[in-house]
Order: sequence, then C-alpha cells, then structure tokens
Amino acid sequence: MSIGIALYIEKQNGGSAVRQRDWLTPLGIFLGFGIIIIAIYLAGGIEGLSGFVSLSSFVTVVGGLTASLFVGFGGQEVKNMFSVLHQTFRKKNIDFQELIDFWVLLARKARQEGVVTGLEQELEQVKDPFVRKGLRLVVDGNDAGIIRQIMTMDISTLQKRHARGHQLISKAAELSPGWGMVGTIVGLVLMLQQIDNPQAIGPAIALALITTLYGVLLANLVFNPIANKLMLLTEEEVFIKEIIVEALISIRNDEGPVVLREKLQMFLTSEMYGRLKPLEEGRDVSV
Repeated sequence: MSIGIALYIEKQNGGSAVRQRDWLTPLGIFLGFGIIIIAIYLAGGIEGLSGFVSLSSFVTVVGGLTASLFVGFGGQEVKNMFSVLHQTFRKKNIDFQELIDFWVLLARKARQEGVVTGLEQELEQVKDPFVRKGLRLVVDGNDAGIIRQIMTMDISTLQKRHARGHQLISKAAELSPGWGMVGTIVGLVLMLQQIDNPQAIGPAIALALITTLYGVLLANLVFNPIANKLMLLTEEEVFIKEIIVEALISIRNDEGPVVLREKLQMFLTSEMYGRLKPLEEGRDVSV
C-alpha cells in the first residue's frame, strides 16, 4: 500500500485530523449569553441581574418545550436530539488535497494492477462504510449506472436522516417563544389575582416577561443557529460524498488518474483549486 493511501485511510479510520471539537459553536452561545448578562449588569447592577433569574420561568419554557417535542416527535427522536446537538459541536476537517490524491492513487493502482488486485488490499483497510460500499461495488464489477444509483440512494438516505434532526431542532426554535408566552400569560393571570395589591404588580409583570425572554433567547441564540449549522454540515457531507461517487465511477470506467483528477477538481472553488499542489515527484499519474 502506498504512503499516500495509507495516510488517508488512517485519517478516515478515526485519526485526530478528521473530527475535531468546534469551539466556535459553544463560544458563540456563551458569548451571546455573556453579552446579555453584561448589559443587564451595566444597567441594573447585581440587584438588577438577580431579577432576571427565575426558576419557574426556566421550568415553564424548558419543560413545556420538552413536552411538546415528546408529543410531536416521540421519545426516541427527542432522545436522539442530544446526539444531534453533540454533532454541531464537532467539525470534520476535509483536506481536499489528500482526498483527491487518494483517489488519483487508487485510480493509478487500478490501471496498473487491475481493479480487483489493485483495490482489494485498500478495501480491507478502509472503515468508512460509504467508501467501503463504493469500492466493493467497483471491485465486484458492477455497471457504472448501478454504482451511481446505489451510492445516490445512500446519499439520499443520509439527507433524510439528517433532515429529521434538523426538523426537530427547527421545531424547538419555533416552539420556544410560544412557551415563553405561555409563561407570561400564567404570570399575568397570577398578577391579576392580586390586583388589589399595587406594590406586587410591578414585580409580577417583570417576572411574567422573563419567561418570554427565556423562550426568545433559546430560539434565537441556541436552536435557530444550531438548525442552520446542521443544514450546513449536511450540505458539506453530501458534497464530499458526491466527489467520492464521481471518483468511483471514474475508476470503474477505467478513465485513468489524470482524467479522474481533472474531474474531481471541477468540484472545487477557484480558491480551493488554487491551494492544490501537484502530486509529489515520483507519483507518476500519466499511466
């Protein structure tokens, strides 16, 4: 196995360069809450800040939101939401240089040694299920149309699976302000019950509005941004898989490493293309 192929396979099989913690996502959330806390403190000091802390408001928004999600999606989907949220705190760094070089080298091995002999060894080393499936279809001699159909169905299934997570988070963003209003209405009703006590009206109104604040903050600082992040992550993963499918089809059609490299480079933006380097000396891809 060549060094280039071995290096790429190692990273695909769980190397630290593949997935890293995305610190900007939690940082952005904490920064947003921090700015609001600082603004409240500057306006009202510690006493004013303490007035924005309400356990009953928090329970109303979070508890009501959770109940709504249970009704709308079911227990298993809500349980999976935490796994979906976890994915947004991790990022997958794609080195397009290594990705393209990996498939170019596979194409060269397939051209020099034959598809079965050239790819069988690498197939046993790859743990990425999508890549393994594609290489197995190629090694088994399936028609290019069948390979594209099966791999496209795999991508479509991925999109549907991710869409459910995106839908759940988007619905949470939609429901959070509503539950904030529910808490506000409850607070106003309780306030009206003691309308004969003017001194209690002001604090009661403030407490009622805090629930709305909690709901709006959760929607606009947590759920809506995360839903958008999930959509971007899905688009990025689909983009990479589409590159892989084209590489598989090119190898199946015995188009050669040079043609494959040119085809894959068409997926890249001009900025990405400008950062690509030619294969290292000694890697003859003109076969």
